[in-house]
Amino acid sequence: MGVGDQDLIDSGDAPRGDAPQVAVIIPVRNRADLLSKTLAALRTQTLADHEVIVVDDGSTDGSDEVVAKAAADDDGVRLIRATGSGAVAARSQAVAEARSPILAFTDSDCVPGPRWLEVGVAAVDGGADVVQGRTQPARDVRPLERSVWSMVEDGLYATCNVFYRRSSFEAAGGFDGHAGDRLGFRPGSKLRGYGFVEDTLIGWRVRRAGVGAFAPDAVVAHAVFPPDLSDTFTRAWTMGAFPGLIREVPELRALMAEDLRRGLRRRAPLYGLAAGVLLRQRSIVVAALCLWVCGQWRELRLTEPSRARLIRVLPVHLGLDVTHAVALLWGSARSRTPIF
Repeated sequence: MGVGDQDLIDSGDAPRGDAPQVAVIIPVRNRADLLSKTLAALRTQTLADHEVIVVDDGSTDGSDEVVAKAAADDDGVRLIRATGSGAVAARSQAVAEARSPILAFTDSDCVPGPRWLEVGVAAVDGGADVVQGRTQPARDVRPLERSVWSMVEDGLYATCNVFYRRSSFEAAGGFDGHAGDRLGFRPGSKLRGYGFVEDTLIGWRVRRAGVGAFAPDAVVAHAVFPPDLSDTFTRAWTMGAFPGLIREVPELRALMAEDLRRGLRRRAPLYGLAAGVLLRQRSIVVAALCLWVCGQWRELRLTEPSRARLIRVLPVHLGLDVTHAVALLWGSARSRTPIF
């Protein structure tokens, strides 16, 4: 089903008078409870002149009903029913329906602060073509829990908190629907269309042609999800896309230099362990293993107060470290772009 064939639902046809200042775009699939918090936060924004477009990508939990109820109370809220082809396609559908000159992207697991729109729109009005806001976890994150945070400018332009001048976004071609296959980071069908680097790629296409900015006061709180080992290891493998992303956006090397160095230092004992095994040097294996396990233990102690839980979590964390390392090595070889 193409954009022109979508089933658009709102409290009547979208008004065709003066367009709102900004369109807020939210894809959703089976997050009714979280989505209701997102929509509630948007109702309390200090910048009231906005439209909200929610794309329901095949939900079965009543997420569409949450939006329909919000639309009944606010004619600035609209619902688009999508085909279940993923968040990337869903966002593109919403862009096609938006009427505003500024696009603001967030997600159904996020709660924007009350000044989010005001600050982001002010940055665009001030001359920026793409604006990254500050994203923080809704609470402290314990080991194996999942959240998203971006407390400083990292150049990733994650769609949980980013603004675009619409004309610049469209001139840059919008989201690249083929990026996932090209970079080769989505195993099986679970992450097809999920979105991982499309936001970074469009962000840098816009930034290279115009002006990028970071707005630390445009704050979004991202939900913290409980441990899900299958999902955690699947997402860990997607790190294999990062070398390919560096190849396409070499500017990230300098912007994320400290993060890259920190990752290399963290995994140095693991690489030493692998070298010791290949060389059949028992002393190297033992020393590297001790350094690796002790280092991971110290890191986990920073966020896990319970020693009993830490003992249970440590083996999983070590497994994730191996997955990350293998994925990065594989991705470096595949893209012929070492990140180290």
